[in-house]
Amino acid sequence: MKKEKPISIKIYNTPSKQKVAFDPYKDEEVCMYSCGPTVYNTVHIGNLRSLLNFDVVGRALRYMGYNLKRVVNFTDVGHMSSDADFGEDKIERQAKKENVAAMEIANKYISRVLESFRKVNILNPDGSSIEENIDVENMSKEEWAKLGWARATDYIDEMITLISLIEKNGHTYETEQALYFDVSTFPEYFEFSGQKLEEKQIAVREEVKEDPYKKNPADFVLWMKRYGKYENHMMHWDSPWGDGFPGWHIECSAMSWTLLGEKIDIHTGGTDLVSVHHSNEIAQNVGAFGHDVVKYWLHNEFVYSSSDEKLSKSKGNALSLEEIEKLGIDLMGLRWYYLTSSYKSPMKFSIESLKSAEKVYLRTVKTLTELYEGREGNINEEYVNNFKEAISDNFNTPKMLALLNQLIKSDLKSEDIVATAFEFDKVLGLDLKKTVLEGSKEKSEVHWSEVKIADLKIVLEDREKARKDKDWERSDVLREEILKMGYEVLDKEDGQYVIRI
Repeated sequence: MKKEKPISIKIYNTPSKQKVAFDPYKDEEVCMYSCGPTVYNTVHIGNLRSLLNFDVVGRALRYMGYNLKRVVNFTDVGHMSSDADFGEDKIERQAKKENVAAMEIANKYISRVLESFRKVNILNPDGSSIEENIDVENMSKEEWAKLGWARATDYIDEMITLISLIEKNGHTYETEQALYFDVSTFPEYFEFSGQKLEEKQIAVREEVKEDPYKKNPADFVLWMKRYGKYENHMMHWDSPWGDGFPGWHIECSAMSWTLLGEKIDIHTGGTDLVSVHHSNEIAQNVGAFGHDVVKYWLHNEFVYSSSDEKLSKSKGNALSLEEIEKLGIDLMGLRWYYLTSSYKSPMKFSIESLKSAEKVYLRTVKTLTELYEGREGNINEEYVNNFKEAISDNFNTPKMLALLNQLIKSDLKSEDIVATAFEFDKVLGLDLKKTVLEGSKEKSEVHWSEVKIADLKIVLEDREKARKDKDWERSDVLREEILKMGYEVLDKEDGQYVIRI
């Protein structure tokens, strides 16, 4: 039987600034590259959004019938502070701070990043689940590639090959400090970002001081030599241009080309990458191959604080997943929170809005758990078709959640509602089936000694002592305090139990 052709999808393509019909190079196959994290710290609720949003896009493409080959990179060398060519290497800066080797920093934070991804149910790029305790240090380049991951330091030879192609085609020049891409050889350079030359001139004044032989303000480093401020750079390799290390931008071009080829359907990343990193990738691709490589560019918007500041590590205003967990918030509630907005819409973060989203998630789980009676239901075709329409509208997650809410309130048979909700979750990734089958998180009684939330544990310990001292008045006061934290306490023979309310 011939496989049914995937349903048409409309996606927002950054260069055209509008939704366009998605028409991949091959009818049923999609190649997708996502800019991943620079691994010098843990992820936080600001930069996690991009990876989670595009995890949903990957799930959706597979659900719609496409054979998806996806790659996500780890940047473990060459990404400078402020995204400039002459900043401080973020990996090495952290290595100095922790007094360890640069590669130790990369391995440590790749492990932590993957654990964070696993906690919010982000899949490996190949669509498989992330396993616990991956032996990052001993993973080979081929083992990473099989899962869809790519570490920049595994692809130095490919970067040198790609730079050589660009050089051969007349797009480079060399100074004592670096090998540069000469943007004057690529007249279309500013078309992607819409920037003007004057904006680049302001942005790079400090870099001109670093290398007075840099010709044009927008020129960027392909290979940085161990010279001047970088003479003691920790990570370095031999190359035709001297001992040094790759520029940040060449890394993604080389990894995407090596693993996906010269025709890539979708490239994703944050909107902050448009003006520099992705503009430079386009220049490199055309410089090497003589044609555009990427057909569609998808960019997610930022998460902002209540004072309209972008959430970032450098500003110190972004909570880590560990901090979210300490607040007693279910991380699937955080995933739900991200899905309440289109990836193209800016999000304004607050603890209150996150908790509100978590309540809706927990209520959904509770309803599905109450509806689940162990019987196998039928997936409702009409709802699935509507769900696919939401996917086809630029992966519209708010519409998907609204449809899930509508489904749960429908008059369909309870087992059909549950089966259809589980079907939706193949894209949403909320782990509904596992959670519902294990029983509602709201109904689970937890012994006070097993509570992981630090603030709640302290109050429970205090109350346990009050009970042992027969200080019933104090015990009742603490019961009310626990109630205000969102938990009901039950007194049993073997101690206190708490239930999420």
